[in-house]
Amino acid sequence: MSHPTARAHPGATPGTDTIASVPLASWWTLLVLLLLGLYTIADRPMVSLQVEALRKDLLLSDFQIGLVQGVSVALFAAVAGYPLAWLADRFDARYVLAGSMAVWSGALGLSAFSRSFEELFLLNALVGAGEACLVPISLALVPRVFRGRQRHLANSIMMTGGRLGTGLIIALCGWLVLAVDTWRPVLPEVLQSLATWRLSLLAIALPGIVLLPLILLLPLQRQAPRAAEAAPAAWSTGAGAASGSAPGVLRYLRQNAVSLALFFFGVAMLVMAITSLSVFAPVVAMRQMGATAAQVGNAMGAATIAATVVGFLIAQLAYWRLVPRYGPKVAVMFMVIAAAGAAVLALCLPMATTPTQLFGVYGLFFTVVNAGVLLSPTILQDITPAPLRARLAAITVTLNIVLGALGPTIVGAVSDQLKGRADGLLLATAGTAFACMVVAALLLAPMVGRYPAAVDAARRGEDAARP
Repeated sequence: MSHPTARAHPGATPGTDTIASVPLASWWTLLVLLLLGLYTIADRPMVSLQVEALRKDLLLSDFQIGLVQGVSVALFAAVAGYPLAWLADRFDARYVLAGSMAVWSGALGLSAFSRSFEELFLLNALVGAGEACLVPISLALVPRVFRGRQRHLANSIMMTGGRLGTGLIIALCGWLVLAVDTWRPVLPEVLQSLATWRLSLLAIALPGIVLLPLILLLPLQRQAPRAAEAAPAAWSTGAGAASGSAPGVLRYLRQNAVSLALFFFGVAMLVMAITSLSVFAPVVAMRQMGATAAQVGNAMGAATIAATVVGFLIAQLAYWRLVPRYGPKVAVMFMVIAAAGAAVLALCLPMATTPTQLFGVYGLFFTVVNAGVLLSPTILQDITPAPLRARLAAITVTLNIVLGALGPTIVGAVSDQLKGRADGLLLATAGTAFACMVVAALLLAPMVGRYPAAVDAARRGEDAARP
């Protein structure tokens, strides 16, 4: 028997909760958001590919390279994310996105003319600030153009496309490094003498000009979505419509502290496990198993692509098949199952003795994790009121950045304590990933029961915001 909360999205006519019923403008909006996500990661692989030439030109130490590649971008992205999300919630999100893209492209272009570590650090910080609002605003915009179960598919496409496209972006950056030297003779004279790394950064920055009109012309309504657009009508009582004003972020966080904390920290622990394994699995394969960099790159790339595709298919099958039976809270249920399954797979990592075995377990681990994580945007959109959605998304993205950076640090610290063991790094990596997944499962499990009430609270917040 179908679950009562599984009925069609309110405001939609029967039978319209299908892929065929999605307007072309919605798919166009999703495509532009996906392109923005892919484009704004191109700076990092380009700097990585040119790091030796850049280091020699600017006389940088490895520590300074680490600060430029990590701290400057991540720190300022975390700091700038919430204010930009606040602007997107209050004003037209297209203008905020376009302004951020202009800052990103401009700062990246100027970084090509950096003469010192300080200049490069500051400009990379502005690059991070420019991309900081992309994920929160994307999560806030998807519910405005997709309805019901279509929204889950759109979220999954955006996340999966981003992960699959990362490999393509890296390949394009490699091609661009070679191409800029062939273009040098046709460039303006003032640019012909620039180093290859400087020309490469300029070449990446220029397409941002093309993306600006695409952002400004997105077919988005200016007004916030109506209440209950993010979740089934059976979970929206409308009880808050008659009293009170629209909750602010702090007030909403206080009123729903337990549910939001369980979800925000549960997802952050998943991210912490992912970064821990992603950073150190290649090191384990090369240091402890004798693999070459080329072997690791091929194996890890193949495992990542396979895990992304299979995880996407599992997430779609689970959501579309199980929602009619259990209701939309199946998304949280599936995340709990994914975290528990990944914890078991993390325990299998120390059994690997060859790179093939290691990346086989790695692929299974990420297949399970991806299947669960793909459902997290839908949950976030369900449990946050539309007028606050970008800001609340910015908070969870910031938390993910902080804990994601903490994971590899913990692995390194534990590994240092196990220096006497040949498999010390592998044990530290597996142990950290296991602990993170157990904590994630324990945090997310109570959300299964609390989910309907959390969604209802979000819808009441939207009711109170209506004029």
